Amino acid sequence: RKAVILTPSIVRPGMHITAVGSDSPGKQELDADCLGRADFVVTDRTSQCAAFGELRHAIDAATFSAARVHGELGEIVAGAKRGRSSDDQITIADLTGVGFQDTAIASAAFAKGCR
Repeated sequence: RKAVILTPSIVRPGMHITAVGSDSPGKQELDADCLGRADFVVTDRTSQCAAFGELRHAIDAATFSAARVHGELGEIVAGAKRGRSSDDQITIADLTGVGFQDTAIASAAFAKGCR
């Protein structure tokens, strides 16, 4: 069994988890059961996360499926999909790294003076 950083036992109502470390098949930050505990899961790119993100590990463990993903990050930011609607929802963002999104975030931070 792989070593993971977060287990379902510490996931609480209202918690948001952003997982950014599973950018190759051998990496895993969240126990696969964490996704099953979430009220909704958002990915940066669902197909990519299903190939090697936290979503991949949950699919392999049969605790979550790609069909249950609420949407992609761009859909939330653009307002096409709703984000958190309650303070007690458990939300997870599975981010494996999408170049144009990373560039847009860095550009917005730079424009706001974050250096």
